[in-house]
Amino acid sequence: MNLITIKESHVVSDLLVLKSRLESEGIKCYLKNEYTTQIMNHMATFLAELQVSSLDIERVQEILKEIENK
Repeated sequence: MNLITIKESHVVSDLLVLKSRLESEGIKCYLKNEYTTQIMNHMATFLAELQVSSLDIERVQEILKEIENK
């Protein structure tokens, strides 16, 4: 299974809302660098990444379009 980053942020809470939405649709999500960004949030180079399986990317793109259109 390959993971694809769909969104990055310095603030983990920004990603948690989208993660919750995707998980409610049955899509497993992973947060990369979640704790590193909380500890080293003063360093602009550290980003948390919301990742999904490459198998789910089409459905994720549909959901992201729905969110943008609202």
